[in-house]
Amino acid sequence: MMIRRAVPEDTPALRAMMASSNGYQRPAARAMIFGFAAGWSVPEGDHEVWLAQTIHGVAGFYVLIPHGDDQELDLFFTANDSQGTGLGRRLFDHMAGRARALGAAKVVISANPEATGFYRKMGAVEVGVSPPGAGISWDRPKFELALLK
Repeated sequence: MMIRRAVPEDTPALRAMMASSNGYQRPAARAMIFGFAAGWSVPEGDHEVWLAQTIHGVAGFYVLIPHGDDQELDLFFTANDSQGTGLGRRLFDHMAGRARALGAAKVVISANPEATGFYRKMGAVEVGVSPPGAGISWDRPKFELALLK
């Protein structure tokens, strides 16, 4: 597996991963992520999209966006068949390293409620709630990951 910066040509594979994610099983959540994925594309500018690629294709990805002096983990997905293989940890560790390299002291995460166990396991601490908005009709647990320099 290699982790590389995503390019616009990766958009269809990343959209498909989001739309088929088993992390969004509730009907409202499934409808939200399906609609979001259909209009999303690899952004340019300050947002960084990184993906994990295997010989079989894209296995996961994440997006970091500036959040004041820190970074925000905007999206984090692993392919359904890659879950439980350690890929999520490798990708998360890469994300933390990128955020650190960008000068962040912490990463802010508004989590899918289904992913809270993963973020806790990765060392993130729950600090509150992100209210509904931007097409999401439910509260999301808000986490912070402190980055050691």
